[in-house]
Amino acid sequence: MTLIEELRRKAADLPHGAKFPTVRQLMKEFGATQYAVQSAIKALNTDGVLQSRVGDGTRVIHLNQTVGQSAQGVLRVLLLHHVAPNTRGEMITSQLHDDLTERGFRVVTISYSNDDDISALLGAGMFDICVLQPRFSVLTIRLLEVASRCSRHLIVEGRKMDGLAVDHVASDHIKSMGMALEHLTGLDHERIGLICEDREMADAPIDFEQLYEFWAHTSQNPPTSHFSCRAAFSYDETSLNQLNDCMAAWQAFAPSERPTALIIWGRFTAAQVLEATRSINISVPNDLSIVRVCSTSVEALHGDVMTTVGRSTQSISDTISQIVRWRADNPSSPCRTEHTIPEIFARKSSAPLSS
Repeated sequence: MTLIEELRRKAADLPHGAKFPTVRQLMKEFGATQYAVQSAIKALNTDGVLQSRVGDGTRVIHLNQTVGQSAQGVLRVLLLHHVAPNTRGEMITSQLHDDLTERGFRVVTISYSNDDDISALLGAGMFDICVLQPRFSVLTIRLLEVASRCSRHLIVEGRKMDGLAVDHVASDHIKSMGMALEHLTGLDHERIGLICEDREMADAPIDFEQLYEFWAHTSQNPPTSHFSCRAAFSYDETSLNQLNDCMAAWQAFAPSERPTALIIWGRFTAAQVLEATRSINISVPNDLSIVRVCSTSVEALHGDVMTTVGRSTQSISDTISQIVRWRADNPSSPCRTEHTIPEIFARKSSAPLSS
């Protein structure tokens, strides 16, 4: 949990208007630097969680005492998400629903499977804010139109929305790739490959593939081998078979050129990844270090073994909640994009390169 999240929870436990601990007290309590504490407090001032004034210190502000109300009464929020099974998505939706309800909003959660269902069910003009979570489904223009018709404001989580008049909660893929590479190069790995979940139509490039290509061609110490592979995800044997193919392609390199570390992005379970390595007698991390880019909150993805870079479901939920509250308080402001910040959790799957 980040320092901002720790302080946000601390503020939530205090009554509205209560004095917040001083910077020195927070430094001692959380073992953080003065700069880190001051930066976190500044961010929470911006979010409307705290209010700092010269001569009065910092006080707690509970937005549910004002933001959840409008001239027409309680603000209505629709959480609209795709029905496809997704543990990470379910956790985010549940956490967000509970958070907004506690803050005084009237929240309705609806799962959809296609555009026609939503159009027939919602009609128009029912909600003040709609949070659209397409997860891994196709986000169609028609779905955006339907969501916009049924709400005054639209917030989209997890997709690029350049040029559209919607608020956006985005992933920071550049930061995630940078953190994964920094971790592995810090362990003396120079030959680093990539496996991506194949989510795109045709041969369209995936964000992480583009970032990997950029790193491979611009690094001061570019990799001596180039390995990038895609594998489809499914809940049957397809994922394991395709991961096996990727590992076989890795093994086909000469030992002197074979990547000593892999970055794996996607929904593959830790068990699937480990089974694919065991199928051709690859020892993790002795023969190969692995870093997963995925949700840090879903245990099946890391299995308490995999080093992971990513965002917790709580941090995503908190960011969406912040934008909902900001939009409720600033209905006429221009649309904004908020990036959730990834974290790294080092576990057994990554280790220093053997000499």
